[in-house]
Amino acid sequence: METGFWTFDRAEAVRAALDSSREWRATAKYFSMAIRLSDGISSIILDIRNGALSTVGTGDRETAMSVSGPRRDWEQVAAGELDWFQALTPGYGVMTVEGDPVFVMRNVKIFWLLFDAIARSGGTRPPRQFSPAPLSPPCARTGRYLELDGTDIYYEEAGSGPAILCIHAASQDSLMYRHVLAALSDRYRVIAVDAPGHGKSMMPERGPLSDLTAHAEFNERFIERLSLDRPVIIGCSMGGNLVLELAARRPGRYAAVISCEGADHTPGLDDFVLDMLMVNGHQLLECYSQSLTGKRTSPDRAREVIWQLCRSTPDIMRADLGGYAGFDKRTAMGDIIDPTLLIRGSDDWLVTQQQVDATAGRIAGSEVAILDGTGHYPMIENPVEFNAVVRSFLNRHVIV
Repeated sequence: METGFWTFDRAEAVRAALDSSREWRATAKYFSMAIRLSDGISSIILDIRNGALSTVGTGDRETAMSVSGPRRDWEQVAAGELDWFQALTPGYGVMTVEGDPVFVMRNVKIFWLLFDAIARSGGTRPPRQFSPAPLSPPCARTGRYLELDGTDIYYEEAGSGPAILCIHAASQDSLMYRHVLAALSDRYRVIAVDAPGHGKSMMPERGPLSDLTAHAEFNERFIERLSLDRPVIIGCSMGGNLVLELAARRPGRYAAVISCEGADHTPGLDDFVLDMLMVNGHQLLECYSQSLTGKRTSPDRAREVIWQLCRSTPDIMRADLGGYAGFDKRTAMGDIIDPTLLIRGSDDWLVTQQQVDATAGRIAGSEVAILDGTGHYPMIENPVEFNAVVRSFLNRHVIV
């Protein structure tokens, strides 16, 4: 007879993991609800009262919220191989939630921490080996404002030589390239710009830019305003998609194109999730970014990813990720003629290897580089190896 995943002892181990978590106590201090966890054979009910598990037991009584999935998925959660977001994403897990979906989104950190407690209760694991810490000390950066399209735009630069323009990810800003400015400014003029409404750039009067084409047009005007002659363009995530669009719009305009965690087609977040960013965007991105961070990322760099993302505003989050989710330039990739490198972290489950390989297959002569154990934010998570890959590519394609 098949046995279930959930037992009283396992439930008690989850209770102990939650009780030992300062973050859980702070987050769930005013949270009360009975939640059923089930694998179809066995189930437990966690009765949470103001963050404390007042009772843990089995039974068939009704609960307002339940999370169900096969034993295989729960075992992966316990092993730290499947987190809250992955468990609910087709192709990774097959778990389902019964209950008010808006309530779940409003309290997403509760469920994230609950799954983290299940993972921590699954036993000890071998210590992780982190990617190298950045060696370059902070460089002297110059920050400037310019007015573009009636909006004050902020950018930073360091070094001299051929220009590199760094385009940030959704809900982030130029700060994500601080290690790139420090490492590559010895031979290049490295520029990182805050898109309108991001970082220190002012919000346009008409509101956030609505799609990636609007971002592309902004960056083209920024390049012209700075009189950059065939710059290298680097982008990450939303910015990784954006540099591909820029290269396709003006073939031959760029000395090199480096797309990090980008692809020519990124379907993803549906309208409900995008709308929930307006309700609880900071918690959603705080937890989602942890899901997308690689296993070789040190805790301090993982915290920096969260901190950078959570400085954004909900309207920017929704506009950026809405543009990212609606991006499809597959038919334009054949127009790219500039040297192109696609960089992907092996632990980034949002942008798959299949997506990157398919994109590379549509760009003649393009190259693909993989950063082991790195997630969706390689220049923050793994700056040493990221900068080495970029420098190697530029050494072969850009005359200094």
